[in-house]
Amino acid sequence: MAKQLLAASIAAPAFFGLNTQESGVTLQEGFALHADNCIIDKYGRLGSRKGWQTLTTGSTGVNLKGLSNFKDIAGTDVRLSWNDTTFFKGTQTLTTITPDTDDTITEGNWQAATLNDHHYFFQRGYEPLVYTNETGAEEFDSFSNHPHHHNSVPHGNTVLAAYGRLWVADTTDNKTTVYFTKILDGSNFQSGTAGSLDISSVLTQGADEIVAVGAHNGYLIIFCKDNIIIYSDGDNFQGGMTTSNLTLVEVIEGVGCIARDSVQNTGEDILFLSNTGVRSLNRTVQEKSQPMRDISKNVRDDMIQAINGEVLANVKSVYSPTNAFYLLTFPATKQTFCFDTRQALEDGSFRVTIWPKLTPKGLLSLGSDLFFAQPDGIAQYRGYQDDGEKYEMAYYSNYFDLDMPNVNKIVKKLSATTVGATGQTFALKVGYEYSPIYFSQTFALEAGTVFEYGVAEYGVAEFAGSVLINEQSAPTQGAGNIIQIGFTTDIDGTAMSLQKISIYAKQGKVL
Repeated sequence: MAKQLLAASIAAPAFFGLNTQESGVTLQEGFALHADNCIIDKYGRLGSRKGWQTLTTGSTGVNLKGLSNFKDIAGTDVRLSWNDTTFFKGTQTLTTITPDTDDTITEGNWQAATLNDHHYFFQRGYEPLVYTNETGAEEFDSFSNHPHHHNSVPHGNTVLAAYGRLWVADTTDNKTTVYFTKILDGSNFQSGTAGSLDISSVLTQGADEIVAVGAHNGYLIIFCKDNIIIYSDGDNFQGGMTTSNLTLVEVIEGVGCIARDSVQNTGEDILFLSNTGVRSLNRTVQEKSQPMRDISKNVRDDMIQAINGEVLANVKSVYSPTNAFYLLTFPATKQTFCFDTRQALEDGSFRVTIWPKLTPKGLLSLGSDLFFAQPDGIAQYRGYQDDGEKYEMAYYSNYFDLDMPNVNKIVKKLSATTVGATGQTFALKVGYEYSPIYFSQTFALEAGTVFEYGVAEYGVAEFAGSVLINEQSAPTQGAGNIIQIGFTTDIDGTAMSLQKISIYAKQGKVL
């Protein structure tokens, strides 16, 4: 007697993002064990990320290390970029600009900030630089050669423009002092309301080092390696900060920031990389010194492995409000972690996917655009190819048993429902009993249109233009108790989202 087919489906695959931390057997079906080159789109579907396209021409091998944007007082945007030895301005064409400095520059780990129509660059061990977008010799100077310079400028590694001042820290010989300028005078660290703040006296568990400085809700946030120190002037509603009234608000011990360029202000929060993963400042303030409670908890071991294999000065990040994600890139391990910031999961963690082999050396979010510093110039996050080349999107489910743990299953058919490309080839895979060997079926999506509720009741398609819903089924083979489903495709110019995977299996022997 023929046995009835067992049916199950994974709706909105990877809705909860990647989870490599927990056992794949006990994961909810909304998690994925692999989610490569994906995003979680605004509908909660697993979709292909955009690609990147080089905008610069004629700059092969320029090997950019960083990007910044300077908007001058007239509202003119100037795109600035640099490598280890040279600065450039422009996007399509990179024009070399040479700072008037006595230093021989051999490293491109600059951090930039804008204050009062001046753009400042800081890097440990080098004299700070000032860009003004003026014509002539005053366009780009070191502090000592700038016409309105002041002496004794700190050669810090981190700079923040906030509350009408520059805040600078992490010099070669002083890791515990924050230096701040006079109001609206980014070159004056010596007179008026300029001064410094030594945090060594508030540390209760030995010495620490300042890594970065942030500003949020009227507070000055000092990120050390193992502590976070928060100061306020008592008035969180003013545009400036009265430095004579600075008061210690809190010292959060046991958690800090280990990478300067991982710090990103989202408007509602500050995200940063600690030695246990990505943390949220708001959650850190609420939980005090509980470093295990990070927003990257679902990929914690992968994150720590990436940290251990990386030069932390090379870790870069960006927050894109348009795309609603926080990107954190590790060039050495060739991984970029993409954290969806639309809504946190119930445990406070963020949904995450990984973009392998996409590791820009610098990132810049500007309006609705996202730019990358690449070996051949400036690239933009757009389209669905990587500079004219296809890339692979991959998803693998958790392990599951169709709610029949004591019965072998013989998978007879897999069905995938996708949104997007037609004519595109993809593979559905099924594996058994935790084996890395999969039975695979490859086929191309056919053109088709699905109307609302599956009928042409209203005479219009549910999705207009080239966005189509496609459903394809593939026969498969093999048998086992524990099943895992895979989906892989090469993205070659058109977006694709995975909406549902259905499994049809026949009951085998009882175990």
